[in-house]
Amino acid sequence: MLIVGLGNTIMGDDGIGVHVIRELEKFRPCGVELLEGGVSGIGLLSKLRGRKRVIIIDAVQGGGGEPGTIYRLTEKDLARPEFKFFSLHDLALEHVLALGRELFGREFPEEIVIYGVEIKEIKFGETLSEPVRRALSRLVEILREEMAEYVSGDTGSG
Repeated sequence: MLIVGLGNTIMGDDGIGVHVIRELEKFRPCGVELLEGGVSGIGLLSKLRGRKRVIIIDAVQGGGGEPGTIYRLTEKDLARPEFKFFSLHDLALEHVLALGRELFGREFPEEIVIYGVEIKEIKFGETLSEPVRRALSRLVEILREEMAEYVSGDTGSG
């Protein structure tokens, strides 16, 4: 299993995914790989290829919940993206996943779970807002449970 944290740690709440990975490093069991994906976008594709199960953590803005709300989504929950952009820097997560599925077919992960955290603000600085900092602790606990289930073989996917 691969867990990827996305975000920019110098833009406040946007760095939530990377902060989660750094906390999970303290608890990572054998057989679980952790990756600070930063703002890699399309560069993420090569890391996902050949995996069976991937968890992605990212910031969400405008999801409808209060700041600090944690959403658990699958690829099916993401809208099928339209490819209307002018550079590869315009790729959102749903674009990256759709492109990977198209390019790699069966070599792309069988299961992709996305945890999104509703953010309060994006501003220059490395500090998370209070509601996102609280969500960080809750999400780390959720992911520790998922890692334990994976290692014990309860999920049936690898």
